Amino acid sequence: MRRVIGWTALAVLLVVIAASAWVVTRVLAVNGEAQALATLEGDARTAIAKGDVGRLDAIAREFDTRTEAAAAAVGDPIWRAAEIVPLAGPNLQAIRVTVEQLRTLSTSVASPTAQALEGIGDRGLMADGAIDLAVVESLHETAARASTSLEKVRSRLNAISTGATVDQVRDGVDQARRLTTTLSASLGPMADITGVLPAVLGGDEERTILVMFQNNAELRSGGGITGSFAEIRAKNGALRLVRQADSSDFRPADEDVEPVPETTSAVYGDTVGRFVQNATSTPDFDLSGRLASTWWKKLTGHAPDVVIAIDPIVLRALLPVTGELTLPDGTALTHDTFVRDVLVDPYLALTGSEQSEYFAALTERYFTALTSSPTSPSAFFSALRTPVEQGRVSVWSAHDDEAAVFAASVFGGPRARHIAAGPGAFALYFNDSTGGKMDSRLGVAVGAVSATCRADNHAVVAVQVTLRNDAPADAGSRWPLSMTGGGHWGVEAGHIGTVVSAAAPSEWLFGGTRKNGELAGAVDVIDGGSPTSALEVDLAPGESVELEFRFVSPVAGAVEPTLLRTPLLRAADEREPAPLTCG
Repeated sequence: MRRVIGWTALAVLLVVIAASAWVVTRVLAVNGEAQALATLEGDARTAIAKGDVGRLDAIAREFDTRTEAAAAAVGDPIWRAAEIVPLAGPNLQAIRVTVEQLRTLSTSVASPTAQALEGIGDRGLMADGAIDLAVVESLHETAARASTSLEKVRSRLNAISTGATVDQVRDGVDQARRLTTTLSASLGPMADITGVLPAVLGGDEERTILVMFQNNAELRSGGGITGSFAEIRAKNGALRLVRQADSSDFRPADEDVEPVPETTSAVYGDTVGRFVQNATSTPDFDLSGRLASTWWKKLTGHAPDVVIAIDPIVLRALLPVTGELTLPDGTALTHDTFVRDVLVDPYLALTGSEQSEYFAALTERYFTALTSSPTSPSAFFSALRTPVEQGRVSVWSAHDDEAAVFAASVFGGPRARHIAAGPGAFALYFNDSTGGKMDSRLGVAVGAVSATCRADNHAVVAVQVTLRNDAPADAGSRWPLSMTGGGHWGVEAGHIGTVVSAAAPSEWLFGGTRKNGELAGAVDVIDGGSPTSALEVDLAPGESVELEFRFVSPVAGAVEPTLLRTPLLRAADEREPAPLTCG
């Protein structure tokens, strides 16, 4: 009997050893696939950022192969049985659930989305001035299904307990969670925006789209003055340019054309709602859209369904899509000369009426080239990626369901982007007070630094700004009124006047404003829920100034600040943060 028991024990031991070896081989197989998936995750981030549809499809195919192999490795009964073993069990379970969810991610999210994008990758977005709404609707259906599946995967990954797992397993679970976050940031908005786009483009009935061109040579919070406008009619995806106007067509109003909060007027002046050029002085693009809509109705008798604000850097980015354009004077428009040809030379050489004719002709030529472009959707995405990330494209709709989608996306405008950036995000806004196009010579350097040097351990964040006037010393006497403002707005010709405002996250406290190291009297208000400090500066040619806006966290603990800002004409430099003390 003892011999039988001994042989039985030995047999059980051998089975356990064999099973353990089997599980080990499976773990090693999963590890190999996991390492390959880690590389693919980084590749996917890069491809999404570049809008490289072809590369995304290749990544999705390899992702499918890898997850299929990993799922096969964890799918046998022996693996499941081993999950009850102390110590090893929680790790094996976490690995299995993660692999299963990655497999679902591949079959229900990555592959169908990549295939849908690849399917239209070689087709032109525009054909005879029209966008194929059937393609948009198909993308929406795919994205909506994928987004639903993705949220289920995210929920199941977040439910995995990693408290008893080793570091390698915990890191693997975290990486899978990060991958779903990356995909969600692109897929969710894609589903939402493609859902409302057919209606915006006149799929149900003809729509009116008002495009506001912001000129960053005269800064406003959202980018620049809204000095040029184009009305586009959309019907079943077909687009027609029906009317243009510039700021000279709008008479200043004696009262705000739309209600403007007192806090907004305190920071950005009492002309936000009285001059059409100031529609984007406020970072609240919902207010900007309503202002623009009312101005347009006053001019034409009808209000637009949608308002889109863009700046010239968006137009420059789209040159690879439109192909070569020729300016009204016969000059070829290129990427390298764009800013000079469009935003500097016309104000130096042309009269006011000549400028209006020049920009109207340019807009018409640009619209024709854009709507007849055979370029693929991925080329449009790639061209617009950077301008959109910089906040150079904002969209408002008079229809509540569409407005909610745009407000929650990257197209929501400065304040919406600030809020979406998270609890450690700060924003800098610049508004010109010169009354001319001197901001083509404004140099800007920005940065933010944090310290926990207070007795209560509440973090102090300093938003630091350097401004400089790079205009020549004789700019005031040599340059025309359209450039310098001629001193009519209280800023001497050749100088650059700027209202600089810094906005903190909700519930933060004001910590004081400094100019060249000395305390300065700033306007401090809670505007739109954001504590905002504003200070106006006046710079002569060659002069510079150092500004610092301080805010105090409402809770104890360190903060890693991020910084958003007004889209500028000239790229801002990253400012080396000055040391911060709480004294």
